[in-house]
Amino acid sequence: MSGKKVKIGLALGSGGWRGLAHIGVLKSLEKNNIPVDYITGSSIGALVGGLYAYYGEVSKIEEIIAGIKYQDLFRVLSDPMADLGLLKGNKFLQFLEVFLKGVKIEQLKIPFKAVATDILTGETVYLGKGNLATAIRASISIPLVLAPVTIDGKKLVDGGNSTPVPAKMAYQMGADLVIGVNLYGNIFPLTAAIEGKMKLTTREVFRLSYQMLLNRMAVENLDDADIALNPKIPEGKFSLFKNFVKEKGIVSCGEEAMDAKMGMLRQMMED
Repeated sequence: MSGKKVKIGLALGSGGWRGLAHIGVLKSLEKNNIPVDYITGSSIGALVGGLYAYYGEVSKIEEIIAGIKYQDLFRVLSDPMADLGLLKGNKFLQFLEVFLKGVKIEQLKIPFKAVATDILTGETVYLGKGNLATAIRASISIPLVLAPVTIDGKKLVDGGNSTPVPAKMAYQMGADLVIGVNLYGNIFPLTAAIEGKMKLTTREVFRLSYQMLLNRMAVENLDDADIALNPKIPEGKFSLFKNFVKEKGIVSCGEEAMDAKMGMLRQMMED
């Protein structure tokens, strides 16, 4: 691809608190002077990707996360209950708008699409216009936790339910090379449980079953990417506040995963 600027697409996968690894991927690209031309994101990938598409600097995302306090999380979680989820999600949307300031996707520095799932048809829905915070809120609508978001008459839930790693869309947006990030790739085999260091509970069985399905879909999605990243995120017990605010080690996992593939990426950009 020498002789012309190679356009890089980034497909950031779903995965909850593991999404801090996406910040590390962006840090690696920035320090190696690799610009990102297109971003697609599913669930937490939509949150990190949307913030980066708006600010264009990973340091700004780190600054936002570092500034989050316990009371901010409690305020979001104190949202009234909804018919179709534990939380209406209005306070989460308001929280997002503090940082996104009503910006529309069409106004972003980097072309971006958030991924959501139509709960009535099961189809993947790509959100590439309109209010950015609303699109992220839809993409991150974890079933039974956050109520669905209605956009254009469609009831939308978490994008990870249909397309955990939206690599194909990054090509359709115009990318020449696509980097896909799967946050579930290091969960299985569940070494701690196999070695008897982790006790399985009913809740754990449910969670792992769900993650197993998501990982299988994510692996299929990664077939569409040129560079497939599976950050080695350690097992362990995590608190909500530690995960999203204070756990810098997870960021490093993403950075290390991208660093390890940097030579391959540069070679593909030159071929």
